[in-house]
Amino acid sequence: MFEIADRNELGQASPDLSALACVCLAWRLVVGRDRRPIGVRLQLARDLRPVGRPGLSALVNAVLSGLQLRSDGDEQFPQGLIVLCPRDIEPDAGMSSLSAPRNVLLEVGQSALDDEQRLRQMFEIQRQGVRLALRLDKASAPTLERLSGFPYLLTPAVPAPVDAKTSSLLTLDVDTHARADAAFAAGAHAVVGWPLEPVPRAEPRGLSPAQTAVFELIRLVQADADVRDLEKVFKGEPLLAYLLLTLANSAAFRRPTPVSSLGHAISLLGYQRLTKWLVLLLAIAGKEMGVAPLVFLAVVRGYLMENLSAAAARSRAEQDDAFVVGAFSLLDAITGQSLSDLLQDIHLPDAVNDALLAGVGPYAGLIDVVRGYESAADPMTQIEAQALLRLAPGQANRSLLQSLTTAESLQSLI
Repeated sequence: MFEIADRNELGQASPDLSALACVCLAWRLVVGRDRRPIGVRLQLARDLRPVGRPGLSALVNAVLSGLQLRSDGDEQFPQGLIVLCPRDIEPDAGMSSLSAPRNVLLEVGQSALDDEQRLRQMFEIQRQGVRLALRLDKASAPTLERLSGFPYLLTPAVPAPVDAKTSSLLTLDVDTHARADAAFAAGAHAVVGWPLEPVPRAEPRGLSPAQTAVFELIRLVQADADVRDLEKVFKGEPLLAYLLLTLANSAAFRRPTPVSSLGHAISLLGYQRLTKWLVLLLAIAGKEMGVAPLVFLAVVRGYLMENLSAAAARSRAEQDDAFVVGAFSLLDAITGQSLSDLLQDIHLPDAVNDALLAGVGPYAGLIDVVRGYESAADPMTQIEAQALLRLAPGQANRSLLQSLTTAESLQSLI
């Protein structure tokens, strides 16, 4: 298990997030051979607008500090792999004093091996304890001697044979299940990216009993049913009861005494927020092979839409509805059922249904922004987020980093 960073490991007495206003971020999931998430790759590109020119060291420190800040206020750093990929941002003098947790990798392109000055900078960074990952982006692979200093190598979607016995291979830009299977068959330790489509199966699958129960709970909540009716459904599915109590006792609520009854947990959340947590439970209830990456993606989308809405000072009800839109946006791929069929009986707010089924309404632009963060780092994603929500520079990036850390903290459930 990777170590959790503390404030001293980041070399800062207090986080400085000002550089987040000057960088464009994009993220992709890193998925291991067991088809479960093991980390994320964050692409960093300099914002082209005149908002400042901080060096790479300041950008990296701001991103690491942003990942350390949970949306619920607690300080925690992700335990999974964090690959930082600067795009067209040269190292600066501050890199010589950069520090990072052991699970953080700084990605460098293969062209750096041909530049003596860059090589010296890399050796200095390594002496500070920052681990490097080499991206193989040329036709010919470096010699084994050149590869020995890199614990991870990033290779194209169809990895070329690389004789690197001391390095783990990460295959880039995997967007189909066939490519994922081919990468693992070729020896990849993990793949970067994951197809947003159901896992291929010989026969269509139906909903699991737990997922069916969650849909019934959502229907009851929307109908303002009695708490006892909800308790009865939870008691019929021990896994859901366990997950509800786990969430009610999580750091998000910070209760002085533990919550031990289902009725107490339901009352604590309240019906408005209970719908949001049921959406999360619905995603988590799908634990079939290959579904975990989609669940992680859905949870990040939900939290990012909620955090962006909170940053824009939207109401609590709007934040919760935004979470539902984000988390439900991949529910068809997670369950193998169409969204129209899944949503027909649970009577969600019209604005939520409009966004999910027709791509219109007040949440449609927000889900487009969230999807934009899952592609290449693009200034337009920042511009659209700030224009849509009237955010200050850097707020959208901070919302993304908080969402990744919060989703990662739920990894044991996912």
